[in-house]
Amino acid sequence: MDHPARHLTPNPTRRAAMALVAPALMALAAGCATGPDARPDRADGPLQRALEQGDCREAYPLVMPDADGAAMPGEVDMDSRLQVAHGCLQQGEFERARDLSDAIERVHGDHPDLDYAAYLGSLARLGIWNRATAAPPRERIRHGREVFRHLAGFMEQHAMSRHAESLAPRLARLREDLAGIELQLAESTAERNEDDEAHARLRYIRDHFPGTDAARIAAERLEDSDRGQASTRN
Repeated sequence: MDHPARHLTPNPTRRAAMALVAPALMALAAGCATGPDARPDRADGPLQRALEQGDCREAYPLVMPDADGAAMPGEVDMDSRLQVAHGCLQQGEFERARDLSDAIERVHGDHPDLDYAAYLGSLARLGIWNRATAAPPRERIRHGREVFRHLAGFMEQHAMSRHAESLAPRLARLREDLAGIELQLAESTAERNEDDEAHARLRYIRDHFPGTDAARIAAERLEDSDRGQASTRN
C-alpha cells in the first residue's frame, strides 16, 4: 500500500507555527484573497476594459506569458498580471488563476509581490481540489497530497509573508480532510472483511495524521480491536 502522504505530517516547527494562528482566522478559509499593496493601474486598452468588466477569460490571454517568458501579445507589467490572477480566482476560474500565478513566478522571479503570486496559486490549487468532490477517494487523496505539498512549500519558502497567516488554517483544514478520506477508505476496506488491510490503514492514519479527528477515531478502533482479540484469546 502506497503511503506517500507520510510527508504530510508537519514538522514540529511548522506545527508550532500553525498553533499560533488565532482561531478566528479559520473563517478566512472560505474567503477570497486580498490583493497586494495598491498601486496605480497601468493597464490600458482591451486589458483595461476586461479588468473593468471583471472578465477573466477575456483578460487572461492578454497577460499570460508564452513558453519563453515573453508577454503575449505585448509587454505586460506584474501588477496587471496579479489583478487578472486575482480576478480569475474570485470568479472560480481556478485553473487560469493557477497557470497565471505559476507564469508570474517564472517571469517576475525577483518582484517584491512574488509571495502574493504564489499565494494566489496556492488558493487556486486548493479551489480545484475542493471542487472535485465527485472524484474517487484514491484520486482525491493523490491530488490532495500534491496540493498539501504545494501549500506547505509556500509556508516554508514565504514564512515571513503576511499571506502565510491566512494560508496556515487552510493547510490544517486540508490535512483534516485528507485524514477523513483515508478513514473512509479504511472503513470501506473493513466492510469487505479485509481486516489486515483495514488495520494497516487505521495504524497509518493514527501515526501520520496525529491531532486530527480521523486519527482519534482510528486509534479508538484499533484499541477496540485489540481488546476484542485479547478477549477472544482468553
